[in-house]
Amino acid sequence: MKTLMRNIAETFNVYGARMRQVFLVSLLGSLILLPPTSQAGVMRWADRATQNLTNIYDNGTPDLFVTGYTWHDPATYTAAKRAQLNSHAWGLGWGKHIIDANGNDEMVYAMMFSDSHRNAEPVVGYAKQWLWDPVGALHFGAGYTAGITSRADIFKNIPFPIALPLVSVGYGRFTLYGTFLPKVTSTLNNGNVAFFFARYAFR
Repeated sequence: MKTLMRNIAETFNVYGARMRQVFLVSLLGSLILLPPTSQAGVMRWADRATQNLTNIYDNGTPDLFVTGYTWHDPATYTAAKRAQLNSHAWGLGWGKHIIDANGNDEMVYAMMFSDSHRNAEPVVGYAKQWLWDPVGALHFGAGYTAGITSRADIFKNIPFPIALPLVSVGYGRFTLYGTFLPKVTSTLNNGNVAFFFARYAFR
């Protein structure tokens, strides 16, 4: 357990730094293509985004994440392929979250878990959810997550950005999340994967 948590902390530091590098390179590349007036607007947006992430990290509530299940669409994967793939995406993570002035949830996180091919997959990211509290401590959420990950079967572990939908249902401090990786090509045994994980907020 201590080794895994140490790996998660190292992942947060390493991939957090890489995430900032990718963000800056992408931002600078975009600025070159924009007129001066638009460049100023992008820089203001980047400054607000950086301040927001820093605020969550410095002032947010600490969270524990537990990953557990990956679903591979039977209509996309053959039975033989699904038998080879790993559906038990066990792993742990750590993060922080805040509830903003509108009652919505924003969080930063780092996780490491077993991917579909049983390789360790790290991910560092940000997520925002618009929350709905219908009864008491029961809450539902919908939003998105964006971050940096790396996989042995994609770019040979070179970090790359991700942006995915994110839905949740929770009660009190416990929240169950689900996200979906859609199929982007017509090839068989690729895409249409759902990933589920849980969060416990310490306060």
